[in-house]
Amino acid sequence: MAGPVILLTNTTQTRSVIGVLAGSLALLASSCDMRPAVSTGAAVAKSVATVSVAPQTGPLAITRVNIIDVVDGRILPNSTVTIRSGVIASVTQNSAPPADARIVDGQGKFLIPGLWDMHAHMEATGESALQLNVANGVTGIRDMGSELDLILNLRDATSSGRVLGPRIFAAGPILDDAPDDWPFRMRVRTAEDGRSAVQMLKRRGVDLIKVHDRTPREAFFAIADEARRQNLPLAGHVPLRVTVEEAIDAGQRAIEHLSNLQLWRPCSGGAEYRPEACRPFFEMLARRGVWQTPTLFALRELSTIGTPASTVSADQLAYASRSVRRLWAESQRLFVTPDVVRALTAGAAVGAVVTADMVKAGVGVLAGCDGLIAGFCVHDELATMVRGGMTPLAALQTATLNPARYFGLQETLGSVTPGHRADLVLLDANPLTDITNIRRIRAVVISGRLLDRNDLDNLQAQVEIAAAQP
Repeated sequence: MAGPVILLTNTTQTRSVIGVLAGSLALLASSCDMRPAVSTGAAVAKSVATVSVAPQTGPLAITRVNIIDVVDGRILPNSTVTIRSGVIASVTQNSAPPADARIVDGQGKFLIPGLWDMHAHMEATGESALQLNVANGVTGIRDMGSELDLILNLRDATSSGRVLGPRIFAAGPILDDAPDDWPFRMRVRTAEDGRSAVQMLKRRGVDLIKVHDRTPREAFFAIADEARRQNLPLAGHVPLRVTVEEAIDAGQRAIEHLSNLQLWRPCSGGAEYRPEACRPFFEMLARRGVWQTPTLFALRELSTIGTPASTVSADQLAYASRSVRRLWAESQRLFVTPDVVRALTAGAAVGAVVTADMVKAGVGVLAGCDGLIAGFCVHDELATMVRGGMTPLAALQTATLNPARYFGLQETLGSVTPGHRADLVLLDANPLTDITNIRRIRAVVISGRLLDRNDLDNLQAQVEIAAAQP
């Protein structure tokens, strides 16, 4: 376990800097007119449908494969997984596949459930992120702030199969009172504003409600109350004028970015993280079912991505559009100083240790990217978690089993089990021995459709070509 690390000594400054960085892509996309080209309705489907994947018309069987049980880490060798009509029909060992099935030989390979990015912003990353996610084994996303019509249209397009992309759970716009040029938002200033906004979003069919740093205190409590009445989960930042305990008491059950890297400060009694002092607090979070989406890799990289100081590889950057690269550069020019880079790097390192300690205390943790390069960033997030002290199994659960539990869908998602949706990733090596093996993808099955390595390479090539356009 790492020793104490001192962050920025000014708590307000730290929260403000991280809050700005976490939303800077969105802010600059609006204020600098550099938002990635995204459209709504039929135009979305048309722009993404250049990727054509024939639906699976008959049964599919993955044979002789090692299944990873993400619940307890067991390996089920020499297994056959049969898929019919987009659902896992059977999982057997040492048995022959159905005679009429298309066969995928999984000998020497490892099968896991499809991955999830639980903190996405499709309006920022653009619709090419749909296919880039799939190419990297991400078959589900929780969108935490996008223009309402855009994200609902994308959700409908992917769920219907018209467009190849992950299953989307959408918050719609963020409810807060941020500056007028911040996109992805619906302005709420009063309790009445907040309650009306939740009622409207419920009518439109969102899956959850998101709040942020600048959600006014009065509005927050009205939003929380109305979200509970409407049976909508409440997630997001802890507003600046609300304490973590107050947010939890009001019904917020998911906190992003470790509360802007401040989650452990009150229990530690200051800037230095003190694990034993924080254990009762972590146990309370676990007991009350408060999920954490730490976005560790994003917090470390947003201030440097696209520069020599970043750890994001040139290969990954090839999939980032020029407009997104300009957004990163402009946000860094406006908000980033060497002190900020040092503080975020140190804070993310401590945050990784905190995250591992929370998992040991039973807190539910979710993998999320916050607008970095789609798909790749999920792999990077899991590796960051392991470096902080999590086991590879615990890290893998944050992107498979835990999202299913968070949504209350563990009976149909999150593991390689009969009756579950056939969203699967076939790997060339075992991620439980080395979490970076999560990158070694041989094939993806999404809603029962097989994409082999050639298909995945074609998807990535199309995104790379599009990213190179002016």
